[in-house]
Amino acid sequence: MQSLAPLFDTHLHLDPDDHPPPLFAAAREAGVGLFLVAGGTLATAEQARRLAQQEPGVYAASGLHPHEASTLGGDIELFRALLHQPGVVAVGEIGLDYHYDHSPREVQRQVFGKFLEMAVAEARPAIIHCREAFPDCVAMLREFQATGLRFELHSFTGSPAEAETFLAMGAFLAFNGIATFPKGENVREVLRNVPLDRLLVETDAPWLAPVPYRGRRNQPAYLPDIVRCVAALRGLSFEETARLTTENGRRFFGITPRGEPDAAAAKR
Repeated sequence: MQSLAPLFDTHLHLDPDDHPPPLFAAAREAGVGLFLVAGGTLATAEQARRLAQQEPGVYAASGLHPHEASTLGGDIELFRALLHQPGVVAVGEIGLDYHYDHSPREVQRQVFGKFLEMAVAEARPAIIHCREAFPDCVAMLREFQATGLRFELHSFTGSPAEAETFLAMGAFLAFNGIATFPKGENVREVLRNVPLDRLLVETDAPWLAPVPYRGRRNQPAYLPDIVRCVAALRGLSFEETARLTTENGRRFFGITPRGEPDAAAAKR
């Protein structure tokens, strides 16, 4: 098989009882060699930090998911401390979720603002979750435009107009298995027009397994199926799509090679 640069899964989650080594081994065999494990609570951010120090090619983010915003208490400095650990390269996953409202919206906004301030102060990119909260999310991000904040919209499912608004603010947009779903045409419409230098790919494992794995627990080894979908939508080869999305991920997170394993070429 032809050797490829490793694919970059720019967003996945692990449960506290997951056993990561086989998960990463399977992904590397599939051609995925770089991983960003996002934090959603202090415990999962700490788990991500440990993995970033133990597993080659694994990086971590420290943040509080909007579902958990009401649990923050006085822990924000503990999240900040994780940013000073090796391999922790971003703030996230943070943002607003008005679909489930697991935390009161005002609390979500307050906590989101605190983490955006942290991202600016620590010069780290932010991984943004925005669900049914576009007006408030945009308004808050605009308050930080003059600060040089770098941010991405993770698992982007917004409209073309919303995509244009975020892109005009300098955002990267990340796409996952939703792009392969029969009902994902709105996502595919955006994907066809995103500037290639702002495009990221992710699995959001363990959720949103792409076709043909719907109904299964998602895993990073399924990323090549998402890359194939992106390549087809953009009229690019798999190899070119792999190269540009990995380069974009490295650039967004400020990652340079530090001994990642050679990943096997993905099956195409």
